[in-house]
Amino acid sequence: MEFEAIRVTRIHEDDACAEDAESAARSLTMENELEHVDNVDYMIKAPAGEHDRRLASIFGIASVWSYSDTDTVAKVMHKHAGITWNETVRLKVANPVFLTDTTAYLVQSEDRKLCILCFPGAELENAIQWFMSANCRPEPFLSAGHVHGGFLRGVMMLATALKSLLQSARMGESICDAVARERAVWSDCASDYPPCNEGDQRPPGPDSVLSQGELRQPSEEGPDVLKALYITGHSLGGALAVIMAALLLGDPQLADFREKLRGVYTYGQPMVGYQDFKDRFERDLGKLLFRHVYRNDSIPRLPARTMGRFVHFGSLYTSEEGVGWVPSRGSTTQACTYLCNMSKGVLSWLLQEMLFDRTIIHRLLLRNSYPDHLPIHYLRTSEAAFIGTTFT
Repeated sequence: MEFEAIRVTRIHEDDACAEDAESAARSLTMENELEHVDNVDYMIKAPAGEHDRRLASIFGIASVWSYSDTDTVAKVMHKHAGITWNETVRLKVANPVFLTDTTAYLVQSEDRKLCILCFPGAELENAIQWFMSANCRPEPFLSAGHVHGGFLRGVMMLATALKSLLQSARMGESICDAVARERAVWSDCASDYPPCNEGDQRPPGPDSVLSQGELRQPSEEGPDVLKALYITGHSLGGALAVIMAALLLGDPQLADFREKLRGVYTYGQPMVGYQDFKDRFERDLGKLLFRHVYRNDSIPRLPARTMGRFVHFGSLYTSEEGVGWVPSRGSTTQACTYLCNMSKGVLSWLLQEMLFDRTIIHRLLLRNSYPDHLPIHYLRTSEAAFIGTTFT
């Protein structure tokens, strides 16, 4: 398990850390550059179960930028998502034997009343993540239906660490401090942990509890500070977001988060579960799940029917040029075969990217498009509600 934590820190004019007037001036300039609109109160007060165009834009931007590094995610959340002076933690776990490689970002607001959990999609150069997406043999989920096996394993590999971080956040603890405390324990145990007896000078081995990269469960005592939790993700990340939300709603140990989960915003999300999974979570999770699909994106039609009878649920929103995300009465049908879906997707890629100025594009009504799945399209659609872009 890998942890990385970033805190966007305020810098004041009387900052004792400034070495001279010039460095202090640079510090003030940086703070002025980082100042931006604060959306935290808006997110906390937003009613659960109601789609919000402003939030759809914010989480669309967040889900796309989650493909970046921790520092970039923290700054984008501060400057463009309005989670000012936030703390951002990146968690990553990979096990090639299980065909899993999963990353998640947890962002905590300065007042610690808001958290956003963001899952990035598959990286182009990461073969394990592509195998994880293709490994769709259904597996039981909490005795509540069947879900995509690769997606389920991806979430469960991070579940223990995420549960502990969320519990720390719920009680008002800094998630950066939670990670730092844990890192100090299992990083330094080899040198600081005393031997079991005077004659044993060996440091703890890989089987030692202290040497494992697992977060310690926080104390159950403390205030219930966290007010709102949102989960988001693009592509593979959207599928992981749905399963993580179902885990929060279905696991009795996580009952404290059921009222805090305000919405699950996914972008270009593939299908996650069978009809029995939909039947179990349609009432509770369905009203919180908002699926966003750009034009003819082909990924939401996967996995193909030959790979299992997967279905979507939740509310569907599609893109409208210059407007952003708008509700849709349509539905996303499952592709018949993966090969057929892939062939049409590649053809549409060639037509859109290489022959974009030809009239043939308007005559060929291909309902499968790989280019429409690109994060840049979801980013631009999400930015339609804002002035300017997030490339600054």
